[in-house]
Amino acid sequence: MLYIITGVILLVFVFSMLRDNRSLWNPALLIVGLVFSYISLLQILFDNDMMNVYSFTMLAGFLGIPFLILLSGIFLVYNGFILLKREGKSKVNFLSLAMGILIILFFVVMFIHEYGVSNYNLYNKNWYNIFFRFFIYSYLIFDFAFAGFLLYSLLYNFIPKRKHYDFIIIHGAGLLNGERVTPLLKRRIDKAVQAFKKSKNPDVKLIASGGKGIDEKISEAHAILNYLMEETDVPRGAILLEEESKTTYENLLFSKKIGESLVSNPTFLFVTNDYHVFRTSTYAKKIGLKGDGLGCSTASYYLPSAFIREYVALCVKMKWMFAGFYLLLLISIYFSYRGILW
Repeated sequence: MLYIITGVILLVFVFSMLRDNRSLWNPALLIVGLVFSYISLLQILFDNDMMNVYSFTMLAGFLGIPFLILLSGIFLVYNGFILLKREGKSKVNFLSLAMGILIILFFVVMFIHEYGVSNYNLYNKNWYNIFFRFFIYSYLIFDFAFAGFLLYSLLYNFIPKRKHYDFIIIHGAGLLNGERVTPLLKRRIDKAVQAFKKSKNPDVKLIASGGKGIDEKISEAHAILNYLMEETDVPRGAILLEEESKTTYENLLFSKKIGESLVSNPTFLFVTNDYHVFRTSTYAKKIGLKGDGLGCSTASYYLPSAFIREYVALCVKMKWMFAGFYLLLLISIYFSYRGILW
């Protein structure tokens, strides 16, 4: 039965990806499929009396993975200080440090629970058991959600892209001194130009997308145009400007309107940073934009914080799903402690 369930989950994941690789179900199906595959592997080893390999695989999963998570927490704290030193003390730049501290805090709480709680006879305290259940439940939900998001975001960047697009959208970003492209934006533009030159459509157009911020002298779209004219051989006639957008969602929405005004049922390739591609693709799905995402590289020290930011944004977007999980927890607590606490 276990193997059947595992096979069904993996088949559903593959079918979901083939049907729509931008679906928010895909990260969840991927992580659930991996968990069931691991359990199935243990069962196969046990049934075939391969006890040495079984023991090693068991230890790798139940000790190795927590150890790696602890190391990731320590790394995130270190990375957080590096990021704050290089990029300044903005709210976003504290995400890596905060995530690392939360991970380490989990292991501290687990250590106290295992070795310190018995000294205070807290195991028999209902309020403590409820708190501990809530703590573990929260950690598991958000940990599995982050693992699914991270793994699928990486996988999404390797999904083969079509060669035929009508428009290639370059997502804008903040400008240096209010008028020049940043290294981050330069990577996006260079990646888009590569795709432009490889395109099988001779009439493909680049859409430079991005409005003018309050601290910018020109629009991000115009800064992209200037870079293209100065640093590449892309003809001016192949570049369209979208200068109204202020957000990623508007980048796609307004660029879609431009494309639809020129081509019937157009296909798009939107270019942004690798950490940002999957969430951008969910916006594309929401507005009915037909196409794919293409990611460019990001500075390694910035990548952890960027992925965490994307994850937090998706959690906010899926807040009702998480609310449903906590409703299930509250129902469980109610039935467990009915007649004891109330």
